[in-house]
Amino acid sequence: MGGTMRKFQIISVASAMIIIFAGSSARAALINGSFELGTNPGAYTTLNPGATDITGWTITGQIDYIGTYWQASDGNRSMDLSGLSAGSIQQDIDTTPGITYIVTFDMAGNPGGLPTLKQLVLEAVGVDAHAFDFDITGCTTSNMGWETMQWSFVANATTTTLKFTSLVGDTGWGPALDNITLTAVPTPGAIALVGIGTVVVGWLRRRRTL
Repeated sequence: MGGTMRKFQIISVASAMIIIFAGSSARAALINGSFELGTNPGAYTTLNPGATDITGWTITGQIDYIGTYWQASDGNRSMDLSGLSAGSIQQDIDTTPGITYIVTFDMAGNPGGLPTLKQLVLEAVGVDAHAFDFDITGCTTSNMGWETMQWSFVANATTTTLKFTSLVGDTGWGPALDNITLTAVPTPGAIALVGIGTVVVGWLRRRRTL
């Protein structure tokens, strides 16, 4: 009885190790990455800095919150990062210093007008930034041609501000944004512990069947 209980405890601990450390590679706590939560924008609604219409996001430069106006990448809503001029949005996220985070998002462009090349900057404020572009040639509101973009950064604080900024100024036809996700990459040590835990669980289960 004691041996069986001890094996059960070891299995439980090993399983917990797998859950905890595998969890470090799960999506981090980004809120409302597809902009589905918030005030119904109808076809679209222009939002000014400080607006609270989109749950989880702070509007720091005028943008258009898109509803039925064009085809979203994920769900029913998306965003034009340029209102009447270049705009921006941001969100504070919990991060672990030294951990690498991967940001994935879908990008397109407002096909209603120039420039043909739409550009935005993704920034982990105080850490790093990267520019992305999208060519709207051949795109329409019913076929936006969404493309998936990816970028990574290493956190240096327990809170990091993730910020998207349009580089298309003095026009209402900016870069389109949707389906943002954030994933934490496990450290090599965490991966090793997951491997050890998996081996231990497998070995003990095999022992119990002998």
